[in-house]
Amino acid sequence: LTTVWLHIVALVGREGSIRCFEELPRSCVAMSEMDPKAVVRVVTLREQKEGGGFTIRRSIGSSSFVEKETDPFLMLDELPRKTFKPAEFPGAPWHPHRGMDTVMYMKRGEGSHEDSMGNKGTLRDGDCQWMTAASGIEHNEATGHPGGEMHGFQCWINLPKAHKMDPPAYADIRAASIPTATVAPGVVAKVIAGEVGELKAVVQPIVPVQCIDFMCEAGGKFSHQLPAGMSTCVVHVYEGEVSSQW
Repeated sequence: LTTVWLHIVALVGREGSIRCFEELPRSCVAMSEMDPKAVVRVVTLREQKEGGGFTIRRSIGSSSFVEKETDPFLMLDELPRKTFKPAEFPGAPWHPHRGMDTVMYMKRGEGSHEDSMGNKGTLRDGDCQWMTAASGIEHNEATGHPGGEMHGFQCWINLPKAHKMDPPAYADIRAASIPTATVAPGVVAKVIAGEVGELKAVVQPIVPVQCIDFMCEAGGKFSHQLPAGMSTCVVHVYEGEVSSQW
């Protein structure tokens, strides 16, 4: 069986169906805020250089979308799956963030990090870092990489005006603590933020969003009950093909 992966960032307040097939160029699907059953557009992920010069695939934050279509999400980058030699991956040297949450999901591999508050750590297979930059923070990501396979995602979430000057906060969430379960035959859900059925995320962000990694075998199908009040839906397909019904 071919395994199909997709990364749902936020979901419209309607019931939807996900059916997985094979062999579609990596793409991103956006649903309409005005008509939850309508797909705004399907776009191919845009490749560009970031950080110290590594290549990412960007869906949210690219010229393919306007801000109102992805609010409150500012950016979603995928670090494509690749094996690096020791010290080949340049990382993202010290840089600032302010007024947002930054979320790093290390699907495979490892990457160390440190910030201006004195936090340090290493993300490994399946770990997540949820950082609230708020009034401002600087951090250094994955420099001095030891080599090996890497595949990850970084998402930026805009904070409301009332919280933009909050003190910065930080959490490393280990893979073992992220709720993960088979939710239908051939479909596994990993709930980084939000909930899927009885699975509820450890993270309770300031902005109520859902960030779910659905991992589907070919032909897998799953209907997800979406929370009321959410008006932005972006499906980031990073391997295989997905057919959505809303």
